[in-house]
Amino acid sequence: MSATNHSMMSFNPMILITVLLTLSVLSPSAAHSAWFERLIPQGEIYTVSETDRDLAFVIDGFIYDARTSCFLAVGDRVVFFEGRHGIDYRATIYALDSRERCQLLLRGRLYQ
Repeated sequence: MSATNHSMMSFNPMILITVLLTLSVLSPSAAHSAWFERLIPQGEIYTVSETDRDLAFVIDGFIYDARTSCFLAVGDRVVFFEGRHGIDYRATIYALDSRERCQLLLRGRLYQ
């Protein structure tokens, strides 16, 4: 084997390692999100359907007021960590898309 072929063979694993390390740094959010979503029971993910200046939100038919600033957008998927959707007055949600927590107060059902 020539010296050129030998140096190319030892160089290729270094490129592979560099590429794999780069990919592992760039893709943890997608991998984390997919892993986390598999742990959530079916039917426990809710969707933000309306927002009012990061102060109020409609989540699957219920109006919630923000206790702190919440940066949710229409279409964001959320999970209730503390409190139950549409039942408990105080709730803490986790937005799966933005990976933020938000504390909310239940105002009531959108349509009575």
